[in-house]
Amino acid sequence: MMADSKYTTVPSEKNQRNHASHHATRLGTTAAVAVAVPSSPSPSSKNQFEIVGAEPPTVSWSRGEVQPPAFRDKWFAIAFLLHIVTVISAVIAFYPNLLSEISANRTDNNADDDAAEDYSDKDNTSDDDNDDDDGWMLGWLLTVFSVSLVGAPVLSMLVLGVMSRNAKKLLEGSLIFSIAINVILMVVELVAGIPGGALMHAIMAALLVWYSKSVWHRIPYAASNLKAAVTVIRLNGGITLVSLGALMVLFVWTIAWTVAFTGTSLEPDLMTTKATEHSCDANGNCVEPGDSQLTTLGGILYCLFFLSFYWTNEVIRNVVRTTVAGTVGTWIFSPSEASSFCSSGVTDSLTRSTTYSLGSICFGSLIVAVVQLIRNLLQSSARNRRNGIVSCIAQCLLAFIEGLVRYFNKWAFVYVGLYGYSYLEAGKSVMELFQARGWSAIISDNLVNRLLSICILVIGLLTGVASTIVSFIFEEAEHSDNGILLPGFLTGFLIGMVMASLVLGVVSSAVDAIIVCFAEAPGEFKENHPAIAQEMQTTWDAAWPTVDFNGVAMVSLDGGIGIV
Repeated sequence: MMADSKYTTVPSEKNQRNHASHHATRLGTTAAVAVAVPSSPSPSSKNQFEIVGAEPPTVSWSRGEVQPPAFRDKWFAIAFLLHIVTVISAVIAFYPNLLSEISANRTDNNADDDAAEDYSDKDNTSDDDNDDDDGWMLGWLLTVFSVSLVGAPVLSMLVLGVMSRNAKKLLEGSLIFSIAINVILMVVELVAGIPGGALMHAIMAALLVWYSKSVWHRIPYAASNLKAAVTVIRLNGGITLVSLGALMVLFVWTIAWTVAFTGTSLEPDLMTTKATEHSCDANGNCVEPGDSQLTTLGGILYCLFFLSFYWTNEVIRNVVRTTVAGTVGTWIFSPSEASSFCSSGVTDSLTRSTTYSLGSICFGSLIVAVVQLIRNLLQSSARNRRNGIVSCIAQCLLAFIEGLVRYFNKWAFVYVGLYGYSYLEAGKSVMELFQARGWSAIISDNLVNRLLSICILVIGLLTGVASTIVSFIFEEAEHSDNGILLPGFLTGFLIGMVMASLVLGVVSSAVDAIIVCFAEAPGEFKENHPAIAQEMQTTWDAAWPTVDFNGVAMVSLDGGIGIV
């Protein structure tokens, strides 16, 4: 049964709730959610849910509430923006050094060209022929890019349509596909005389068979979540534009960061200095006179530059995640405001993510960036040290910690996007929900993410094949063999993968938000989307008939842990 069969809402509470929800939505703070209370409310039980079937048997946790407009964790946002200004300043300051270095290299190359000019006079190929070849190559590249850039999004939208109608079959097929691939690889390696690889894939196939058998009954519930998420994405297609914009921002940032880092590295005596004598460290690494070596300041700048890169990358990704969460919340609780391509649900959520919630996003992203930096520094130092076992253990621990932090952030940013919480408040809500559901019910489940990965791969392969056909047509038209078939396939494949990831990647974030909203307010979900909510409840009851969580399940999308 849904939660509203166990609880009633006091009329005055409901009226206040609706007024507050409308007011919050009008202000653009976040998707408004109703607050359910027990049928006999008391001061200590207001805004509480009572969970039946978790461990301990009866646990309560506070419902999320929409926060008023305010800049939260603002000091982290200020630090992030200051670091962006610092990198841009480095680009401006050290760009001349980079240009000078490029000009010097170009002068050397021109000298080499002049030395070989006498030999070019004996070549019968005219400049006009070279211009024709350049024009032909440019036309081929533009055609391949056009086919890939248009074809991949079209295929992605078609895949979303198929998912909305056949989610269960696709999820089942993704498991069977994974098993079949391992079996095929096992047979190929046996024929090729690679027994070690064949044994590994045989074990993987057996484990996947066991895994599929254990999660098969969960597929209908995962399918219902997936269909709900696809519905949101198709109605609010502007989310994909947000994802595309994030990719473009990341591309521009990578160029700026590269210029700043390279220009700073070329500055004399800033990051490196010339060794004046022969020396060796304890690990046997020797430096000869005249060799460049990293200074203390250079080491610090090196760490800061890479922390900057990791931090900005995480912030851009998590802005998209919180925007998706806010859009899903608006669709669930105010459907009329999230039912068009560039709906107010999308624009308001993006605005909140880049203003009021930017500090919270920067806070959580910085934690991941720091762990990632430390792990990568250990990997770099491990190549020059002899205590490889200790370093390997440390790297494994840090990789595990990074995975936990990323998983925790995934759910915390859903709360940030839905309610506008600060990062610590969102983290507290996540922990309370986990504790309320019972840690013994935590599972590892990546059904949806597996399907999305396969779909992205297939779209990449299809665009690669289309680009190969285009390349073949160009070669036939020129009656020549320029060896462009493989480059054409790889170009189309990579562009197809990137474009498909932009469209399908937001689906996983949408599923996370769907799960949290259904956990937080199943009654409102049922009121605004009765068919979808009923399907989620029915599939839940079929998968776990002896457990009543009021239609709640936390299902991980990336191989992490999830509440069920």
